[in-house]
Amino acid sequence: MTIQVDFSKLRANDALDMAIAIEDEGAYYYEQLADWIGDHKPDVSDFFRRMSVRERRHHDQVVALREELFAGKASSHAEKVSWGVEAPDFDAVPNDITLRQAFDVAMDSEVRAHDFYASAIEYAADDQIADLFEGLRASEADHQRLLKEEMAKYLD
Repeated sequence: MTIQVDFSKLRANDALDMAIAIEDEGAYYYEQLADWIGDHKPDVSDFFRRMSVRERRHHDQVVALREELFAGKASSHAEKVSWGVEAPDFDAVPNDITLRQAFDVAMDSEVRAHDFYASAIEYAADDQIADLFEGLRASEADHQRLLKEEMAKYLD
């Protein structure tokens, strides 16, 4: 379940802290998907691991901007909250997840992340943050494209 956020009440550093946590969620859940698929479909498991690396790059990008803009400012501890933007509802994921379910979980998470960043852009307090959120929104759309391509290989 995604936590609803009133972006108009967030300080810029808080928004970046949230984005850092969200990208961590993304990296973690792709690792989980890779583990769940495991040896059943090694190519798909490898794809999910590569997606985790992409999410980690996004994380690093946000961290770098936060350091540039707010060096020395204490974290808002957003990382201690599961925002549910890129993390799946693990309770809804069966232990014997199918390939279709794994791809659906990933796609749902990417759609939520895209929508999150699209909503956050208009409240960005700084052009650099708006540009970052726009870049992340576009990346989430690209992730959806990559998922569709992989789904076409393995599910059709």
